[in-house]
Amino acid sequence: MLWKICLFTLILASFALPAIARTPNDTDYSEQWYLEKIGAPAAWDVATGTHDVVVAVLDSGVDLDHPDLVANFWSNPGEIAGNGVDDDGNGYVDDNRGWDFVEEDNTPEPTRGGAYTDDGVAHGTVIAGLIGAVGNNGQGISGVSWRVSIMSLRVLDDVGSGDSADARRAIEYAIENGANVINLSFTGYEVDQAFEQAVNEAYVAGIPVIAAVGNVNGGGINVDETPVYPACFVGERADWVIGVAATTKEDTKTDFSNYGSTCTELSAPGEDLFGTMYQNDDWADFPDYYHGGWSGTSVAAPLVTGAVALLKSAFPSLTPSLMRTVLQLSVDPLKESGTDATGKLGAGRLNVGRAMEIAPAFAGMAAGGALPGSMGISPITGEQEEITSITPGAFIRSPGFDTVYYVDGGYNRHPLWDQQTFFTWNDSWDDVVWVTDATLPTLPLGNVLPPKPGVVLVKIQSDARAYVVENGATLWRPILRELTSEDVAVGMFGANWGDFVIDVEPTLFSHYQAGDPIVSVEPADLSALKTRLSLLSN
Repeated sequence: MLWKICLFTLILASFALPAIARTPNDTDYSEQWYLEKIGAPAAWDVATGTHDVVVAVLDSGVDLDHPDLVANFWSNPGEIAGNGVDDDGNGYVDDNRGWDFVEEDNTPEPTRGGAYTDDGVAHGTVIAGLIGAVGNNGQGISGVSWRVSIMSLRVLDDVGSGDSADARRAIEYAIENGANVINLSFTGYEVDQAFEQAVNEAYVAGIPVIAAVGNVNGGGINVDETPVYPACFVGERADWVIGVAATTKEDTKTDFSNYGSTCTELSAPGEDLFGTMYQNDDWADFPDYYHGGWSGTSVAAPLVTGAVALLKSAFPSLTPSLMRTVLQLSVDPLKESGTDATGKLGAGRLNVGRAMEIAPAFAGMAAGGALPGSMGISPITGEQEEITSITPGAFIRSPGFDTVYYVDGGYNRHPLWDQQTFFTWNDSWDDVVWVTDATLPTLPLGNVLPPKPGVVLVKIQSDARAYVVENGATLWRPILRELTSEDVAVGMFGANWGDFVIDVEPTLFSHYQAGDPIVSVEPADLSALKTRLSLLSN
């Protein structure tokens, strides 16, 4: 099955913007307008990366001699380079920098054959540089993460084509050899179940996978209707891949970027980027180490990957689910309106600086983690009921478990987070049905149920920002919309709007979807609102 890179075009242009925080001394930094757009200087005030974070770049190979990348290449700790022996026993001989799954050798860099394209040859080097060109080294450009370990895994040939079987093997290699983040800047239109399973295994192993949502000239396509993979690999209860769309300097969708509400988690700049270039003195087509004008979701995705690597360097405990939550809750709003893509470019445009601000509250939390145990014993009386008499929509608990569960239409039980969460859904313990300890495990365990939309406003414990909660696709995936100012909050909920705000555990935020921020007063239904004190006094 063939896969293709999200081909980009060369548009020779450059832009210079003033720095707002920490500024590296790289000579071409002024060309990198997109770094300030995504808040990278503010993030660098917190962290600049570490070689302990390994990023697997599955692409067309990387220039292994590039002066702005060589210090940030992964080195296989179990392999002795050049001795012709598979020292670490992983099935690959002398895989010191990664592996070439196209040529089946240990030199994962482009090899110009009879047929090639400039884009196909250079693609992987561009991607690697955007993620992790050495920062503040007095030459060239800076990656989003100044220090990182790039594991080059070549799965695309010199015209940008590849096979999903090679991509599957490369994912497996990345998992087995210590990758912490995976970048996939290519797309296909058919599902390869073995490749899909490998991506799922990466997710289960705690490795964030970032993928481009693809390009179609003339406006892009809606990937909800025509899915592209791997960006649209989604499990029943988890989205395994962070899909990335491409935006302009003006924070609108590029003309070519695909879009969709299901497969797109967020957007990032993807037009007219300046980056590292494959260079070879023996190839007349590749004389330069750097080039401008790169465009595509291919180059938007590695900006997110670099941000994830940077966040991982400071907060290594962030799981893929929590990483997605941090990225989505920290975005800047887009200016896309009145088009088919409106509302389908993810939560907004990447802001890694703000992500660094909110990440501490999520660090150390397990996505969908254990309940905090604050439900308490509900004063339920009456006869215990067996499964045959339980109806969908009921709230249940049993003698051996102090958690209350909501039963959905498929008879899955969804745990409520704590007492105040329960009272956003119900007014009295008397409505909870008492079941036997034998009955409870017969109901499959579903997702945690957060506070009910429309009943309260929420905020994360360590963050002052408050959010409106709206209905999402499911009860357990509501939408959060940030109240961007006090004036907006007062205009919608009155002078005492703060009485409706409850603090929620950082872990619970991973169960929300990020919606568009509320920048001006909107109509609000106040009829169901409950104050914080009323929830705690029941």
